[in-house]
Amino acid sequence: MSRLLKKPFLLLIAVFMLVIMAACSKDSSGGSSGSSSDGSKNGSSKDEKVEIRFTWWGDTSRNEVYNEIVDRFEEEHPNITVKREFGGWEEYWDKLATQIAGGNAPDVVSMHQFYVSDYARRNALYNLNQLVDSQNINLSDFPESAVDSGKVDGNIFMVAQGLTMPGYAFNTALFDELGIDYPEFDWTWEDMAEKAAELKQAIGDEKKWGLVDSSGAYNNIFRYFTRQRGKDLFTEDGKVGYDKEDVVAWWSMWDDLRKKNLIPDAATGNEFANAPLEANMFVTGVTAIGQFPANQINLYQEQFDNGEIQMVRVPTMAGAPNGEYIEGAYLSISEKSKHPEEAAMFIDFFINSEKAVELFKVQQGPPAGTKMSTLVMDLIDPAEARAVEFIQKTVPLGRPAPYAPAGNNEVVTAFEDNAEAIAYGQKTVEQAAEDFMKQAESILQ
Repeated sequence: MSRLLKKPFLLLIAVFMLVIMAACSKDSSGGSSGSSSDGSKNGSSKDEKVEIRFTWWGDTSRNEVYNEIVDRFEEEHPNITVKREFGGWEEYWDKLATQIAGGNAPDVVSMHQFYVSDYARRNALYNLNQLVDSQNINLSDFPESAVDSGKVDGNIFMVAQGLTMPGYAFNTALFDELGIDYPEFDWTWEDMAEKAAELKQAIGDEKKWGLVDSSGAYNNIFRYFTRQRGKDLFTEDGKVGYDKEDVVAWWSMWDDLRKKNLIPDAATGNEFANAPLEANMFVTGVTAIGQFPANQINLYQEQFDNGEIQMVRVPTMAGAPNGEYIEGAYLSISEKSKHPEEAAMFIDFFINSEKAVELFKVQQGPPAGTKMSTLVMDLIDPAEARAVEFIQKTVPLGRPAPYAPAGNNEVVTAFEDNAEAIAYGQKTVEQAAEDFMKQAESILQ
């Protein structure tokens, strides 16, 4: 997905110059200076007819679910009409950036961690603090880490719809067939290497491996690695948050696994680089352990006739901080919304109403709220339930993380390119790390 994000980010840089010039002044409590005491602007009575707009990204299936949720909200609030707007991922961000620059953004916007920092810091999003404090948006049973994941500079600018966490997955049937013990949930990087060696020996096939190659996985797996070393991908002011030695340690670990033939060679990795889910290395049995977000467990389970797809957390370091941070899909209110109170009512319905959650289920990961995430357990299939259980188990481990700055996609590309150069033997680890750090620091300046 990272390469698809380049165009929206470049557009953001251009259109936000207009946003800065047109942005409203803020008072100390958030929202525009004309906000009422309850955090709303131009709030309506229950009898006044109000129209708000809601926009999201997604495929046909998601559009059907979200439209049904909106229908139920309108039934419960007959004075509020919700105009629906949606599109594919890249189309969605292009359109939203243009709308915000033109002062015509929808009232409720679907938001993502890749973008929220830019939008919030350019006064394009409504500060939700008062709406949360007044429980217009009730986050009382959200884990603290889930609430924190929606904050920028200490203020709440987005609310989690669904949460997910990445992990490493395996099929129990294959492990049983090979006579290999399942990985422990709290395994370490050393445990991972040992398990890869054990699997490779048991598999006995030169063209099959125990473990997927994650050496180029910048935004999630390498990020966990840096956080476990007491750092992060970015500093709060958007600069590189790690050192060359962190990059060398990371790529050295994967280079050693490759030289021992415990992960796929570069040519095999390239062959499967753009394979769809149903034809990737994990599904086709080229690797015994795969890596993907937990909310995709059920999609992978559909590809296997035997066994269960189980997931363990990203490997850890003994005595080190947790690498986990909250990931997921979010809802925000645009700063120029004329009806933030009604927009807040809609968000609260989406995240806290059984009528909404029984449709949403785990559409973008299980609901963030404890009550609603428990509710969906009775509505989902066993594979979806394993995803919820994994996420519920890992969310409490999460710590706040700085949001990605502008230019992050270029950094991702540089990281992937240098990881690939190591895999093909075109660069040493030291040379690739040196080249990458220069590129990353230049981009983020």
